[in-house]
Amino acid sequence: MKLDCSGLACPEPVLQTKKALETLPNDSVLEVTVSSLASKENVTRFAQNGGFDVRVQDLAEGKTLITIVKGFTCNVVADAKDEKFLDKTLFLKSDKVGEGELGAKLIVGFLKSTLELPKLPRRIVCVNQAVLLTTADESAPIMEVLKALEAKGVEIYSCGVCLEFFGVSDKLKVGKIGNAFGTIEMLFGGEGTISL
Repeated sequence: MKLDCSGLACPEPVLQTKKALETLPNDSVLEVTVSSLASKENVTRFAQNGGFDVRVQDLAEGKTLITIVKGFTCNVVADAKDEKFLDKTLFLKSDKVGEGELGAKLIVGFLKSTLELPKLPRRIVCVNQAVLLTTADESAPIMEVLKALEAKGVEIYSCGVCLEFFGVSDKLKVGKIGNAFGTIEMLFGGEGTISL
């Protein structure tokens, strides 16, 4: 089956891929064409997380062909929860807590304090202006904090549409590009969400 998701905005490529995979029988191949970096990463991650075999091929004109093989999967069930993490999502909507220079200092302080907690949030999701945190200059104080959180295993996602809107898709320095479907799964699937 072939699916052309070129030019479609988030989360449409992931949603169309999900629907197509649900209708295909096992031992089928789905070829998805996308035209943005965000869609490439999001569709690839969605398929990999679903246990499918995925191959990615860059094409001309900025397009990408993602080949997904649907077959039988075998999953290993974890024995115990990871004791380092709370199954919580930290949801960031701004690059500040409040306004101005004080707000910029507060976001760094809150996230730096998070590093000292006995258990970290499983993931951080950045939407709207919060994507400016994950694309900040390497010398910015927030970058050191976010990289430390990622090094400790915290998953960091930046909204792909937001990155494109602010023109910083190519400046992502920490974390991965996320999408609306994946964000909603995280917000509804965990034990809670904290918004700053």
